[in-house]
Amino acid sequence: MGRSRTLLLAVDGLDEHDLETLRHAAGNTGGAGATGGAGANGAAGPARPADGDTRFPALARTVLTGMTELRIRPGGPSEPAPVLASLVTGASVARTGVATAEPFLVDRPESRSTWYASSMAAPTLFTQAREAGLVTAALQWPATAGAEIDLCLPLVEDLHRYRNRWEMAVATSSPRMITEHLACRREAGVQLSQVPPDDLVAEIAAEALGHGHIDLLAARLTGLAIVRRTLGPGTAQARRALLDTADALEQILTAFSPLAEDRVLLVPGRPVIPTALLVHPNTALAAHGLLRTEENHLRDFDALVWPDGPRGVVHVRREVDAAVREGVLHALSTLSEGGPANGVGTHDRLSLRPVDDGVEASEETDVIAVLEGGPGTVFGLSATNRSLVEGDDPYYAGPRTVSDPSALAVVLARGPGLPERTVEGSWADLGVTLAQAFGLSLPGATAAGMGAPAAAPA
Repeated sequence: MGRSRTLLLAVDGLDEHDLETLRHAAGNTGGAGATGGAGANGAAGPARPADGDTRFPALARTVLTGMTELRIRPGGPSEPAPVLASLVTGASVARTGVATAEPFLVDRPESRSTWYASSMAAPTLFTQAREAGLVTAALQWPATAGAEIDLCLPLVEDLHRYRNRWEMAVATSSPRMITEHLACRREAGVQLSQVPPDDLVAEIAAEALGHGHIDLLAARLTGLAIVRRTLGPGTAQARRALLDTADALEQILTAFSPLAEDRVLLVPGRPVIPTALLVHPNTALAAHGLLRTEENHLRDFDALVWPDGPRGVVHVRREVDAAVREGVLHALSTLSEGGPANGVGTHDRLSLRPVDDGVEASEETDVIAVLEGGPGTVFGLSATNRSLVEGDDPYYAGPRTVSDPSALAVVLARGPGLPERTVEGSWADLGVTLAQAFGLSLPGATAAGMGAPAAAPA
């Protein structure tokens, strides 16, 4: 019996209902792989089901059958990048260094915390596994660019720094990834701007699994969530995106071919729901003189609410005193607790929650609170737009859907060291449990593991 392997699959926008749909969806999704149905070495990808076949064999057999449901409690991060950072560190979102879905870019436009490993404030499972002599791979996983990962393909989106996608991919991927999987594609004339990222991830994952033993392969698929957020969940494009996601999952799972001693985890996010309210909390800070604008642009700030989908993360500059911090909380409370804010009254779906573990959340700021909305709330960055915009407003231009932080998420898992019965926990708890299954510890973890008593939300 060989050394056990672990496949960690994260699928943005997938939920329990999708898993049922995949059991009964039409098997033939048509099309071919990212580079014309064959890898750079000329080998064809795995065969797709024929017309009329209503099953996804690998999914039904490997993922949907005989796996344990691990329930992720409401609370904590709900956007993919902070979720996955919390998962691989076992730390609360305030202590990972990746506190929001979009990078916090106020004074340092070169900083891209969502993509670069240098932003991570806690050791990751990848680091600990590699130090233990294990082979690791991370594909489209947030905050991995520059990490000590054997096969790393971050798929960074940082065109402010790089001239084109090939330059960006080569500069941010690991040397082994370039040598074994990217160089041949570049020489073959593949245009990365024309390749769907999920297709590339699935194709390279299948190739890598066929080339040799990988102890931990973490792959993230993003296409489904992008389509659902921009176009809505009920569109023809969204239905196609679900089938494309199933096809990518099947390709990876077929290549992995798990044995009894292997681990498989399928990590969806929170369910997405239609947007009902757009909130611009920085208008309240601007009205109280806590940030300054120049025309429609931010000039400087003492405090700033950075949007994170259904939440707003309240940053303050580290040098401001206690009085200013209290003033920030007061200004934002006008949105959620009483009194007008920039001419607009409060909204009963908003609440302000102070936090005490957000010190040094970014290079220049502390996080002192989180502004939370009810289901369907989206937070924006603008300090000059109207504070509150209902989702059916004809001028609304935000995402069609948003993750629901009040909903449970269900992770499917199987393999040695993972729970064999349904237990609950946080994303950080899941990370601790996964590390324990490897016989590893996460030094920066703030969680105890799945099934442990719930900690206060961070």
